[in-house]
Amino acid sequence: MKKQLLAIGGLLAAATIALSGCSGSASASAGGSGGTKKLMIAEPVHGIGYLPLYAAIDNGYFSKQGLDVQTTTLTGGAHVNAVLSGDAWGFIGGIESAAIANAKGAKLVAVGGVVDRANVYWVARKGVKIDPDDIAGSIKGLRFAVGRHGGSPEIDSLYELKQLGLNPSKDVKIVNNDVSGSELSLLKSGQADIAETSEPVLGQGISQGVWDEPFVSLPEALGKFAYSDIVTSKANVQKDPDTVTKFDAALAQGMDYVTSNHDGAEKIAEKEFPNMAPDVIKTTLDRTYKDGFWDGIDISDDALKVDLTVARDAGLLADSANPATADNILDLSHLPKN
Repeated sequence: MKKQLLAIGGLLAAATIALSGCSGSASASAGGSGGTKKLMIAEPVHGIGYLPLYAAIDNGYFSKQGLDVQTTTLTGGAHVNAVLSGDAWGFIGGIESAAIANAKGAKLVAVGGVVDRANVYWVARKGVKIDPDDIAGSIKGLRFAVGRHGGSPEIDSLYELKQLGLNPSKDVKIVNNDVSGSELSLLKSGQADIAETSEPVLGQGISQGVWDEPFVSLPEALGKFAYSDIVTSKANVQKDPDTVTKFDAALAQGMDYVTSNHDGAEKIAEKEFPNMAPDVIKTTLDRTYKDGFWDGIDISDDALKVDLTVARDAGLLADSANPATADNILDLSHLPKN
């Protein structure tokens, strides 16, 4: 069977995280002017992979459903905790993050998919030679900049190192960086030799001459699985299923927009990432389309099974007493009927 990718979400914060820069908490915003319902979606990063969600917001698809959807970026696993505390209606991230929380007593479900491939690439600092026929031998002994400890990109890369026959704790020197995008400065300053990165930072690094094209593309190597999804509480679904139906309808429109209107998607990306040059955005989106990041908002049972199995094997998901399954962690009954 084709090897699959681990997509481990951030470890949950122990304390309640207060949101900054938001217009109000999800729990306190059930209403709104003219009957509009406000919903906050917490995201671990502001990333190009989430463009279908941004398109649904920016094109007014949520507004037409009577929803005022906003996003807030919370790092360090706080995007999950924001939903647990009621400060956000939902988060965008890996389903295994919901499973980890549920194993500790939470009741979260995924109601729609967004990203179908791992947004993780390996790059080498200019001057570092990588033999494409011997990647393992080329990177052995190098300093490898990865994301925050316990986050999806780090675990994805540790998993792939093992697939290459390397021992992550012995054969490379792991350099954790807690802030998305800091791999640029780590490689530029010579503090690391290779790095994992994601779009849109991948395109920025190429544009700035910090690295060339990636020598490992995890979306290409590891195939389709549920990488980032919309997760909310079962209580939210039970008390207001109509809101979930409206949310999914708008999200599906956003997905259709970015997959069918590439020029329009560029304009949305330019709005969401104003500090990126237009040519970098175009290159980034070209890669995103080529690598198949988006394929509707359904979530397959097979994709979920791989995600949960690898999370358990990694030791981050201990749910043997009440295992997460498609029946108890997916609620796709509100997806638009084709």
